[in-house]
Amino acid sequence: MKILIITCIPLLSIFLLSIKKYSRKLFYISVCSLSLINIALLSTLANQFQKISLCSFLVILLDKYSWFFVIVINVCWLLTTIYSFSFVRYDFQKKAKKFHFYLSLTLFTATGSSFAGNLNTLFFFYLLSIPLIYPLITLRENEEAKKAGKNYLLNNLAPALLILLPTIILCNYLTHNANFSDPIPESFYQRPYLTSLVLALFIIGMSKNCIFPFNRWLPASTPAPAPVTALLHSVAVVKIGSISLIKIVVYIYHLDFLYKLSHNFFMTGWLTYLCGFSALYAAFKALKTDNLKVRFSESTVSQLSYIITAILTATPIAILGAKLHIITHSIAKSCLFFIAGYYNSIYKTVSIKEISQIATKKKLLSLSIIISGLSIAGFPFLAGYLSKDLMLVEELHSGNYAAAFFLILGSILNLMYIFPLA
Repeated sequence: MKILIITCIPLLSIFLLSIKKYSRKLFYISVCSLSLINIALLSTLANQFQKISLCSFLVILLDKYSWFFVIVINVCWLLTTIYSFSFVRYDFQKKAKKFHFYLSLTLFTATGSSFAGNLNTLFFFYLLSIPLIYPLITLRENEEAKKAGKNYLLNNLAPALLILLPTIILCNYLTHNANFSDPIPESFYQRPYLTSLVLALFIIGMSKNCIFPFNRWLPASTPAPAPVTALLHSVAVVKIGSISLIKIVVYIYHLDFLYKLSHNFFMTGWLTYLCGFSALYAAFKALKTDNLKVRFSESTVSQLSYIITAILTATPIAILGAKLHIITHSIAKSCLFFIAGYYNSIYKTVSIKEISQIATKKKLLSLSIIISGLSIAGFPFLAGYLSKDLMLVEELHSGNYAAAFFLILGSILNLMYIFPLA
């Protein structure tokens, strides 16, 4: 029962919108309280495994993967709400109700995707979230925002319907419509080339993963306001692909089977190179751009690829590293977009050259960028160091040297495009 309450709590903020016109502070305090209530409820469910069948089609599953990610969702929701209290005064006070309305729906679908207990439930919430995010991306309602919104819809809706849906139908056929908590028939593991193709279609079809050829829509979504981009890059969109892939790998493929596939280039081994090249291409694009938000967006594309290559390494420690990097990247990238929103709102610029000059007088902001950026890059003694160290060491131990090479080179490039912002 608690799982359903946690899933639906973000929707309660829609009903709180009616009090906003009477007391703005009370509204924001109430919304912050909702996220804290969810975190408190989740703390009582640690280390539990629960399944709820809503119907033959929808299954909700609480496990260690959904548990940690839903906590991250609510932490980012809390941070975004606090940030929005001041931000909307500068950018879209008249559109604040629309922002909170669609934000609530988006967080609901993100939570539902995290708790998905089978592929049908995962696809239901995944598909539902796509049109709900469109109004957030186009919130400014100018031509640039509308263009970004159309690009977002095309690059997420089409792959979901044309690639992801047929893949789920095929996978359900191969696994006999198995839930994540059900045993998978042995016949599934006797077709390595077919199952390898299915996994590749999962990774590419979930275009929220930002893997080539659907790796350009995220940088194009930067016309969205800072609170929106912060959530896009942390939990509301792109990380849904990561957590979904973890559950597919662990419950359907099993790590031992995927480990064998990943060590054969012609099965799933080539996916490491596809992710690696997607990551490095985005890193080079980040180095070339003078737009602060675009640079941060390109960085996210890279980090998503490193998470997927760690998942493909298919060992428990590599999966743990991927989980930790989802957490550290979500918090750090939210901070970076909050800072970008400050510069855009106060100084009306996202030009890196101009911001670098302003930053000489704003030491605290510069320090925040450096700490968050270095954490994402995996600099020692910062939060991101542990996650990247786990991924790197396990990739080396398992013989996945290509993934390790991409991770090291990408981290060096990450340092190169973060330091000029100080």
